[in-house]
Amino acid sequence: ELCIQAPGMCIFMKFVSTVLLSMAVLTFLLLCGCIGTEGWNAQDWIDQGNRFAKDGLYTEAVDAYSHSIRLDPINPRVWTYRGIALQHLGRLQEAMNDFDEAIRLNPDESGAWQGKASSYVESGQYKLAIKAAERSLELAGPEDKKENSWLLLGFAYNRLEQYEKALQQFDKAIEIDPKRVDLWQHKAYTLTKLGRYMEVLKCYEVMTGIDKDNPELWNKKGEIHLALGQINEANEAFAMAKNLIERN
Repeated sequence: ELCIQAPGMCIFMKFVSTVLLSMAVLTFLLLCGCIGTEGWNAQDWIDQGNRFAKDGLYTEAVDAYSHSIRLDPINPRVWTYRGIALQHLGRLQEAMNDFDEAIRLNPDESGAWQGKASSYVESGQYKLAIKAAERSLELAGPEDKKENSWLLLGFAYNRLEQYEKALQQFDKAIEIDPKRVDLWQHKAYTLTKLGRYMEVLKCYEVMTGIDKDNPELWNKKGEIHLALGQINEANEAFAMAKNLIERN
């Protein structure tokens, strides 16, 4: 029935299903050693791990990085990559061990310091997270995602209730990547803690401009309008949120 009513959608769904099945088969064949991996060098396994990580296949990524480590155990970058994949799997202590090994091999490995900062945040060790994130920023090169270290700093300062300091970190992250909604969300949360609701509203105006079809953002915007006593604007934002929910 779906194919009759919406043939274009049916074709698209079949295409997506085929792609997903192909990815699953490729993953299985790679992991069981049935195709193509004989003679791979350490970099080949890193590249494969990066592809898995990009697709959210973190268990497979860990396996690929482990293959690379067996071939080249003194490359600090692959220890960092595996640590990040382990973080995504919630295996924080193993991730921390990998970051420590990367730093032992190269004390200037910025990504490993950023990974340590993230692990410290996850485990509630916010002062240690700040030190690690600051070290990551000191060592960061032009290719490193410095906005993530600024984000970790801001998050840690928020948890320590140092909101003005947190705000400074989020502003630095937003300066690097102004289209990241999560950065604006953290800034809005911090401004809320400071009672600066007009600035919070400006944050949500930016966010709803970036992600126009997100009903949660419109709903939050409506709540801020209410807090400011702007009833008509609040109703408009709530109506937009409701329309988006009904549309989806």
